[in-house]
Amino acid sequence: MRARNQGLSLVELMVAVTLALITTVVVMQVLSVYEARKRTATVGNDAEMSAAVGLFMLEREIRSAGAGLTLPSGLACANGINGHYNGTTFSDGAAFAPLRIVDGGVVGGVPRPDRVRVMHSDAAFGVAPATILQGMGAASSPVTVSTAVGLVESDLMLLGASDGQKLCTLMQLSEDPVPVGTTLQLVHGSAASYPYNPASPSASFATAMRYDVGDIVVNLGQLGLRTFGVICDPAGAPSATNSCDLAAWNTLAAPANPTLAQADSISSQVVNLQVQYGVAPAGSQAVDQWVNATGGTWANPSAADMARIKVVRIVIVTRGNFERDPEDPTNLVSPTPLVLWDDGPAAQRNIPLTDDERRFRYKVLRVVVPLINVIWADV
Repeated sequence: MRARNQGLSLVELMVAVTLALITTVVVMQVLSVYEARKRTATVGNDAEMSAAVGLFMLEREIRSAGAGLTLPSGLACANGINGHYNGTTFSDGAAFAPLRIVDGGVVGGVPRPDRVRVMHSDAAFGVAPATILQGMGAASSPVTVSTAVGLVESDLMLLGASDGQKLCTLMQLSEDPVPVGTTLQLVHGSAASYPYNPASPSASFATAMRYDVGDIVVNLGQLGLRTFGVICDPAGAPSATNSCDLAAWNTLAAPANPTLAQADSISSQVVNLQVQYGVAPAGSQAVDQWVNATGGTWANPSAADMARIKVVRIVIVTRGNFERDPEDPTNLVSPTPLVLWDDGPAAQRNIPLTDDERRFRYKVLRVVVPLINVIWADV
């Protein structure tokens, strides 16, 4: 008797192939969904991390605002500051705030990024002042002090009265402190290497100050004035077609609108920065209102109004990578508008998004930062 041939029939083979195809389709679908969710999570995490880094750096700088510019009795330069840089007088006795917000304005209903200017000492020695021991014969004369307070050549120094009631002057040390007997002389000669010192103080300032015995000198270190803001590449306002960073730059040395090559990038993917002053009534430390840096009062606050600013509120908006929904390429992944802060209908601030911008995911982080040096000075 002949043995039967062993194997699979055509029907069985077709069933097996069909099951394999179904399994493949299911697995590919699962992998596609998993990949989309992983991409969403990764993009969201990257955006949130970028926002957190930016907030940390800003908070650290803002907490230091006013270091060297305040005294136990109040602001060190309540009557203003004389300041010169690279042949130009940038402050002729004007009020000079430890922190100032430059409002970005609103264009087409979209709030443009604000900027924050911070002034503080970054001297390693600290901000303990040196006392002037001999009156200056002229505004350009060397300053005789009891101690160098860590000053070295090229450091910035702030001169003023011990009670804050004199006009201050920003100077730059043009050589290391010179020992003269038991004292030290601080020379602030004018040269291209020392751009903060004018060739003729009397020609640069309406009131060129000469400081007397008992006045003080504060070490501001190498860089006392920095601006923080959003810079995009290509240049312009943040949009769906450019990339933007939170950056910092020397307020005086850099152009008014620097490029990323002219600034120090702090955090990438930042598309908006909004900042408000937290203001207390005169003579109080209790903040009772939030204000934008606009209008006649807060766009350029007076010394009295500066003293009312106790905290700032910051919002950073970061953006992840472009996303396309594999199941529906027309699907928009972010809602509009983005809510920055919600203080009620009259004070709420939003960012409306275009359809192109809604193809990205966003993170909005907020923080309130106290101006510690202003609060400690009990202004």
